[in-house]
Parts: sequence; structure tokens; C-alpha cells
Amino acid sequence: MRYRAIAFDLGGVLLDSEDAHESAARRVAAHFRLAVPDDAWWRIRGGAYEDFFGYVLSLPANVGRGLGAVQVVLQAYEVYLDEVRRSARLFPQAGDVLSLSRSLFGLVAIATSSEWRLVDAVLRHFRLAGHFDGVITGDHLTQKKPAPEAFLVTAWLLGIRPGSMVVVEDSAHGVRAARLARTKVIGIATSRDAQALKAAGAHLVARDHGELAACIRRLAETARVEAD
Repeated sequence: MRYRAIAFDLGGVLLDSEDAHESAARRVAAHFRLAVPDDAWWRIRGGAYEDFFGYVLSLPANVGRGLGAVQVVLQAYEVYLDEVRRSARLFPQAGDVLSLSRSLFGLVAIATSSEWRLVDAVLRHFRLAGHFDGVITGDHLTQKKPAPEAFLVTAWLLGIRPGSMVVVEDSAHGVRAARLARTKVIGIATSRDAQALKAAGAHLVARDHGELAACIRRLAETARVEAD
């Protein structure tokens, strides 16, 4: 099958934001005086605030505090936006990967569960908007990953079948969502180890953006040969 499009998650794939993501969680936990065991912080790496703070608020030390998960999570996203503006950066080879993708695929998109205001701030700050034919964010979705909606909506927006799209993800939830949407999936191990991405169903796994570029070339070349 010839692949007509490639869709990237944002954080952990193009944007090196894991430190900002965790820093925001720590600031919010401190603000609300939440007890977080040292061995629980791994949960935030590549994970959603909804899942992390849902777990933290369920711990006996935090039950009965009168705090709602929605209140805490909304505060986390506010702080995260500030952290991204202050300290997040693009991965060094992200621009090269986007240029390569443009040369090999007809369409390039972002498919993320992050809020539009965060995505818009990143696109403006790093002048990335011109790289993409479509941008789908959490504001466009009724279900976040691991539901496949993000990738189904992206394919619809681009006017293609999901099966003719390649997805690049850094989280197990994202990989599962892409597989449910019946896309081809490349996992990049920036926030999760390679084995976890493979176990989630990634067709190919890259350890860094140099390997990611090689995986993208491989898929494009394989599809071209099969078409011939």
C-alpha cells in the first residue's frame, strides 16, 4: 500500500517537553500539597495528567482532601503551558524529520490530545505551522488516546483512508490508538522504552530521531516497491 500521509504526535515526538511536563506536575502537586511517593513519578513520563493525578488523588494520604481531579488537572495544564514557553525545545533533528516527511509523503499532520492553545503556542514559537497540512488537537476530540478518534479525524481532515497514513508516537496509549485506527505506527522511545512501544503494537520502533528518519524512509521505500 502506498502511504499518502504521515501524522506526528507533538510532545515527546517533535517537542522535547517531558521535563516541562513533569515539572508542571511537581509544581501542581506542591501547590495542592499532594502526597506523591517517590516511586510514583515515573507515571508522568509519557502519561496524561488525567491518569497521573487520578492515581495520586486515589492514594489514602490524599483522599478526603476535597480536591476534584478536574480542578487539579486544569491547573496542571495551565502550569504546563507556562513551562513549555519557558523551557521546552524541539528535538535537534525534528526539523530534518519534518522536511524528509514532506519530501516522501503528500500530506503531513499533527494529531495530539493536547489543547489547541498549547499546540498553537508551540507552532507560533517555533514557526512550524508551514510544515503541516492539518492539525488535530484535544479540542477537536470527544475521546482521547488510546481511543483511535485522533487519527480517524486526522485521516478524515486530510481526505484519506486511515490505512494509507503513517503515525509517529512516543507513548503506549498513542501506539494503541493508532493501531485501533488501522494506521501504520512508528514508535519513538523518548518517553517510554522501546520494548514497551513494541509491546503496545508499534510496527517499527526508533530510539532517536536519526533512527526515526531511517524508519520513515524504509516505510516509504517499501510502499513504493510494493506499488511497482
